Amino acid sequence: MRKYTLIAGGALVATAMTVTACSSDSTSSTSTASASASEGFGGPGGGGPGGGGGGVGQTFTAVDLDTDGVSAGSANTAAVVPVVEAFLATLDADTADTVSYDFDDTQARTTWSNFPQTAVPREGVVLGDLTEEQQQAALAILTTALSTAGATQDQDIQTADDYLNSLGGQGADGFGSLVDYSIAIYGTPSTTEPFTVQFGGHHLARNLTYNGDSVSQTPQFVGTEPTTFTADGTEYEPLEAESTAFFSLFDGLTDDQRTAAEITSGTFDDLVMGPGMDNGQFPETEGLAVSELDADQQQEVLAVLQAYVGDLSTEAAQATMAQYTAELDQTTIGWSNNTGPTDENSYLRIDGPSVWIEFINTRSQSTPDIHYHSVYRDKNNDYGSSNIAG
Repeated sequence: MRKYTLIAGGALVATAMTVTACSSDSTSSTSTASASASEGFGGPGGGGPGGGGGGVGQTFTAVDLDTDGVSAGSANTAAVVPVVEAFLATLDADTADTVSYDFDDTQARTTWSNFPQTAVPREGVVLGDLTEEQQQAALAILTTALSTAGATQDQDIQTADDYLNSLGGQGADGFGSLVDYSIAIYGTPSTTEPFTVQFGGHHLARNLTYNGDSVSQTPQFVGTEPTTFTADGTEYEPLEAESTAFFSLFDGLTDDQRTAAEITSGTFDDLVMGPGMDNGQFPETEGLAVSELDADQQQEVLAVLQAYVGDLSTEAAQATMAQYTAELDQTTIGWSNNTGPTDENSYLRIDGPSVWIEFINTRSQSTPDIHYHSVYRDKNNDYGSSNIAG
């Protein structure tokens, strides 16, 4: 279980151990960010100033969460509950205790990261500590809660960790599809009361909160290093849908539109609203209004949204897409640094009344080229809450 440290003011923070070799991961930093955001990170190979080395300074503090998130509904809660119960039934008492948390343990619920387990240990139980039967029962939760595309992406991101481990050497050792991923359950699975399934590890965070017909799939982090690879004769591109849609959207802008879409408040070397950024304060809106795009370009925006929202089970994803589509005229797109698919620090953003999505090409250590980080949040439904405050 996570170790908590008492700090001034009586607050508890979860502290991450120093990382000496990992695949470039960090949290938010911009040229205008606070020193704690930009100097405390810079994990090996990229992320913060200096890149290539250093420690991890991520902290996770308890926040106020309610259960009134603005969900579009159509959750498949009735299907998810029995598979969560079936997973828990495979566990002995000690393991079940390790996996299970109170729903109101908001500090644990917000402990997710893009770093590997060796840098930021996750709540719950590591897949590698489960039997094969238990692992399959845990993964059955994801195949039920997510769409085929979402569940496949999870598997492909885990396979990327196996690939990194096969490379060996600095920045690659210690990864793996079993050792880097954990599952935790918050609350009692119920069709009427709220509960959360949390699954994640290196380059992956799924936070699935159910409350009757309501569901939240955010915060959601997906990433991959490398962006493409071949393992056992199969080609993998875990973020193909997200990257293709995003880069196509920005490639199709006119020169005037591109100028209008540029974010001028700062430059970015990683995500702004990544792990640990749970105070509910999003940056001021910048960029180009989607209402200024033509019909084809607006369809490109919807394609980006679908690539993320579509990770959820079908009916809930369709309901959420309808909500975001209705808000499209109040949504903006923005970019900073670069917009090319292979350019370092290409930073792309969609910002709406509800939806917030960021995508960046960040430096790598284990592999020679850039790799992807991306986060999807819902301003009114993260963790199933409408009122997030530190």
